[in-house]
Amino acid sequence: MSQVAPLTPEEIELAQRLEARHKAGEPRSHADARKIVARMFADRKADHDRQAELDRQAGREPAGENELPDLMSYVLRVAEKGEVTNPARGTDRALWSWQSQPKGMDREIKHRFLAQACGETRGYQVLEESPAAGQVDGYYLGSRFMADVLTEDYGVPAADLQKTIAQFWPRVSERYAEAAKGQVLVFAAEIGERSVLGAAELKQILGPEGVGRENVDFLVDFPHPPHLPAEMRDLLADPAVRCQIRREDYAMGDDRTPADFAAKLDAIDVPEHLKEAHAAAVATLSGAKSYDEFEVPPAELTEPGLTEPGLTEPGLTEPGLTEPGLTEPGLTEPGLTEPGLTEPEPARTGMTEPTPRQPGAEQPEVQEPAPAQPEPKVPGAEQPAPEAPAPPQPEPRVVVHGQSFVLGADLPRTLTRPTRSGPAVTGMHGWGPPAAEAAPKSPGIEQ
Repeated sequence: MSQVAPLTPEEIELAQRLEARHKAGEPRSHADARKIVARMFADRKADHDRQAELDRQAGREPAGENELPDLMSYVLRVAEKGEVTNPARGTDRALWSWQSQPKGMDREIKHRFLAQACGETRGYQVLEESPAAGQVDGYYLGSRFMADVLTEDYGVPAADLQKTIAQFWPRVSERYAEAAKGQVLVFAAEIGERSVLGAAELKQILGPEGVGRENVDFLVDFPHPPHLPAEMRDLLADPAVRCQIRREDYAMGDDRTPADFAAKLDAIDVPEHLKEAHAAAVATLSGAKSYDEFEVPPAELTEPGLTEPGLTEPGLTEPGLTEPGLTEPGLTEPGLTEPGLTEPEPARTGMTEPTPRQPGAEQPEVQEPAPAQPEPKVPGAEQPAPEAPAPPQPEPRVVVHGQSFVLGADLPRTLTRPTRSGPAVTGMHGWGPPAAEAAPKSPGIEQ
């Protein structure tokens, strides 16, 4: 468990400003790049003069002006001889790799700038703010404008430029890690085995002359791999374990098995309080042939459990879905009955169904027709011919809310409505027109 204070919103905001400042210094034209190259020549001359003075003080013959190194050799000299400690900072050192999206940010940011922000607020040493690395970082050797000017104007072979960049950072980083005397704070979510952090810096920190795993901590949360058992989460996130494993150790792949990771994990040294969890993790991994064995199958939901709390409305349970109970007082919004859309009473055999009431809206009282009484026959009077029965009328439109997502509901199949006239009515309190209603998803159910 990390013991260091987490990043604050102010430090994250400062990191964004530092990133913007660094980008503002990048060359945006060949003219900008030529100014930086001129600074490189000036730095080389100043370094030569300083070394010549030291040679004279030591009684040695100083190098002549014609013995100046070429620019790329000078950059590598800075990696070997330049100062890697900022005299204005404390003893704790920050290491970083790659980038992530911290809480409170809407995008990813390089961990380098988070480390620099904590360098300002907490006094950490940061590689890019040491005299040696800060100087070469300001040359922006990775810029295409710098590459064009160095190769075309000054005859630096492109291969030499790339080789210099590839050699400078591992070497200056290694020397920076060698100088660690206090706590080491790592700004990285995962550690790649071929990164400068994994291949050079932590190798030195954990070596016989380094400060050791007990002095390493992390300021970025560990993203527990989903293919590993959840019970290993605390073990792998512990700084003493985390600084010794690499992303490639536990990554899934055709040629990687849990047994391979078990062998890597078994080889690391862990503190006493983690030995039991460490042994259990090694045993679990060793006994599995594939990471698929650790996948937890989704729980099967029986039909009664498919209705989630909060989605069940009173009266909508399956046994009660007979036609008279389809309109619920709590599900009908006032104003959802449109004026002018009254529909004729349906013809039923021997009964008349009342029109559902809408809460908050006055409904005309439905008068039950009195049973027809036969008129007495008057002798000698003509009796009118019996009237033909009225043709069957369409059933009334029934506004049903919520039924579309009730499992097992028996929806009416004869609901009709006249052509809508006038503007569409938008429902209230988050209701939309019936056609826009979508069934809410229940977790674990294929929609």
